[in-house]
Amino acid sequence: MPAIHLRRGARAAVLAAAFAGASPCMQGARATGKFDGTWSVTLTCQTGPDGAYSYTFHFPATVVDGVLHGERGNKGRGGWFTLDGKIEPDGGSTLIGQGLTSAPGYTVGHMDPLTPYEYNVSAHFDAASGTGSRTTTRQCDFVFVKQ
Repeated sequence: MPAIHLRRGARAAVLAAAFAGASPCMQGARATGKFDGTWSVTLTCQTGPDGAYSYTFHFPATVVDGVLHGERGNKGRGGWFTLDGKIEPDGGSTLIGQGLTSAPGYTVGHMDPLTPYEYNVSAHFDAASGTGSRTTTRQCDFVFVKQ
């Protein structure tokens, strides 16, 4: 048997022995944080300072180990949007919104379709809900509801 297989086998035996004496909570799934789970997100952007149209997006997000990831649309296509960031134990968070523009009438500066963009979102969560706001360019508000 090649040496690499012996090392993998030995490593598996050590892990199995370690967990054999572990408490039941160590053997099962890890504990989840108070924010972990599935969330629904509503993003509403007001009319832009240059007349860019208002819009509302609805999309799902998940929080695992206090880290949020939400996504709307199809990666690489117009209107695609992601929202990512860590939620601190006190509920505070700075999230990063990134995406690709779609129709120029909806973007500040009337950017061409598929133009990448990014912005920060200042947010706060409690165990069942949260709110946030875009910090630059135009007024955009986020509402988070845990499912």
